[in-house]
Amino acid sequence: MSHGSVGNLVDIQGNEIDVEDKILKKFYNAQCPALQGKPKLFLLQYCRGDELDFGVEVSSKVRLLGSRAATQVDCPTFSKLPTVTDILIANSTVPGFVSNRNTKHGTWFFQCLVEVFKENAKHMDIRDMFDQVSRVLNEKESNDNNRRKQTFEVTSRGFYKKLYFNPYEVVDEQYENDDEEYKNDDDTVSDKQQKNKKGFRKRVMEAWKALVN
Repeated sequence: MSHGSVGNLVDIQGNEIDVEDKILKKFYNAQCPALQGKPKLFLLQYCRGDELDFGVEVSSKVRLLGSRAATQVDCPTFSKLPTVTDILIANSTVPGFVSNRNTKHGTWFFQCLVEVFKENAKHMDIRDMFDQVSRVLNEKESNDNNRRKQTFEVTSRGFYKKLYFNPYEVVDEQYENDDEEYKNDDDTVSDKQQKNKKGFRKRVMEAWKALVN
């Protein structure tokens, strides 16, 4: 979170930092092997230009579509990775435009982000939540006569996985559904398999608690 211009952030001393070279490239697979295969999420809050977005009148022919369908993508394991993978970048505004801020409540982008994440993080993956953030932000406008608007930008660089902030709840819900199925079919699974399943659920919970603590 900072001031900035197209492609550059301003540090605490007022110096411009190239976002691509000084931040993002540090997390590429060759430069950061420890995070290979791990999701890398960047939330960048800064102005990317001086232009104000005053919006445009919506044509009567325009039909607003819903969010993209949530699909599960399964990819094979490769012995060699591309230089750039598993990176998801959320910029608070698009190139050339300012990023709006309320002096009392903070930036528009983070207001919408917090609102959506608080409500949906327990059951929705990051990209679907970004769709919701975009929808909420699109509805926002300033109270002055110009009625300023704002659009934020999401860039995916080889990011195909579903990222949840509460994976235990998702896994637990999945197994609760499985439990209901097993109750209706006693011959489907053995007692040993049931215990293994519950043990896996416990391990997931313990691993998640250790991570967040």
